[in-house]
Amino acid sequence: MASDQEIQQAIHNIHEKWSNPPARMGVYGNILKSVTIYNLRQMHIQVEFTWPVTAVGGVNGSGKSTVIQICSTAYSQIKGGRYYRIGDWIRTALPGETPAIGPNAKVTFTFWDGTVGYEVPHTPARRRWKYPSRAPLRHVVFLGITSFAPRIEKRDRLHLFRAQLEIKESHKIDDRIIQSVSRILGHTYQGGHIHTISSPGAKWSDKLPQIERAGSVYTEPHMGAGEQKVVRLVQTLEAIPDKSLIVLEEPEITLHPDAQRGLAWYLMALSARKGHQILIATHSSDIFDSLPKEARVLLIRSGAGVEALHNVPSLRAARELARTVNTNKCLILVEDLVAKSFLDEILRRHNRSLHVNSVIVPVGNTDDVYRMVIAFRKQGVKAIGVRDPDIGANEQDGLLALPGNKAPEALLLSDENVGKAEEFLSGIKDACDRARAVGLGRSGSAWAKSVFSALPSELTSTREAVADRLTLAWLSNHKEEATDLVKDIERLLEHC
Repeated sequence: MASDQEIQQAIHNIHEKWSNPPARMGVYGNILKSVTIYNLRQMHIQVEFTWPVTAVGGVNGSGKSTVIQICSTAYSQIKGGRYYRIGDWIRTALPGETPAIGPNAKVTFTFWDGTVGYEVPHTPARRRWKYPSRAPLRHVVFLGITSFAPRIEKRDRLHLFRAQLEIKESHKIDDRIIQSVSRILGHTYQGGHIHTISSPGAKWSDKLPQIERAGSVYTEPHMGAGEQKVVRLVQTLEAIPDKSLIVLEEPEITLHPDAQRGLAWYLMALSARKGHQILIATHSSDIFDSLPKEARVLLIRSGAGVEALHNVPSLRAARELARTVNTNKCLILVEDLVAKSFLDEILRRHNRSLHVNSVIVPVGNTDDVYRMVIAFRKQGVKAIGVRDPDIGANEQDGLLALPGNKAPEALLLSDENVGKAEEFLSGIKDACDRARAVGLGRSGSAWAKSVFSALPSELTSTREAVADRLTLAWLSNHKEEATDLVKDIERLLEHC
């Protein structure tokens, strides 16, 4: 399976090309920069693509499929390629349905290489989408969730005529494909062939992959669902012309979490190697979180419509955000898990009602907290941010700060607080002394965060449990500061 180091190397390889405009244009060409959807399926949304591989996450019904379907229509057909248009995806509603196409509906595309963007309005009188006479050219491939259904479930001619089948031709599978399949699935495959099969005298034929693993040779009907999917998917992707737009809908279906991480690695490596833009609609936290933050887009649907949040920290946080929006609870955004644990214990001890009716979600750095508070407030969500104290408060924008004057990790790891925490967790002082070796050469919040990360393993405990005990120690000596913060949170939420 793909290691963390391999995933980071794949990210680095893309960054090297993407951060250099001449190299970016040479490798990727006129890839899609943004899509703006107005009044389609009750959506008014702009999605930006700031990296060549982008994962679009969100709960069912949030609009992921609509967004990637529309993206597949951004280009005109290259000879030999498939031609997608908005009308292929957005159809007239049946009687009694809410119209999928609202008044003045339109879609707007922009591109990274300076190609002039364009607008596609809907013309109700003709029931058509008005594309320009000349749109940018690019090869586009859309692979939906039914693209690689298990052969065993198809009950096709392979099953009907299995006793009569003959191999008409056979071609060796390229070594690169075998190596990629091995890295994705975490198994070593020795090789494989693509057989052209038919029955005697028949006019039909079909392609059938055959692979070799651990001394066994077997064809697609005897592969596991995930195994045959990866073999077919990689084979298909490797055959796509360079600099294409590839759109994948939930490619993780049937794959183990380790294989999903492997697939994320492969897609990034493929993009860097062949200049593809790859858009993925996914429910997989393993795919979503394997990509860098700039490659992550979260769609959240509420009563106010659909909001696109860019650079989200993780799909786990994304799911918490989505649930909060739809339960009418107060949303409190913090930077990381330590801040979450710290604030959670403060609320639990000093305002049980607020603790029960709020959800605290770690979303990344201070800029992420600010950006998401603004985005959720626009949707009418009761949202505030509580950032680390070294950044400070900005109540006008719904932002408070944790107590103290430095990052919560540094606050909790002070000699005084660690000594106090010995009452709640025996051995934490000695463990902290050992963990401090990790922070050598660092200072400030960087030192505190590195030491804090090493502390749980020294105590054979979890990060959450360690943060909880250190927070208890701090609260025992700082009740007034905690009470003041809770009052500020109440006041700010009341004025949302």
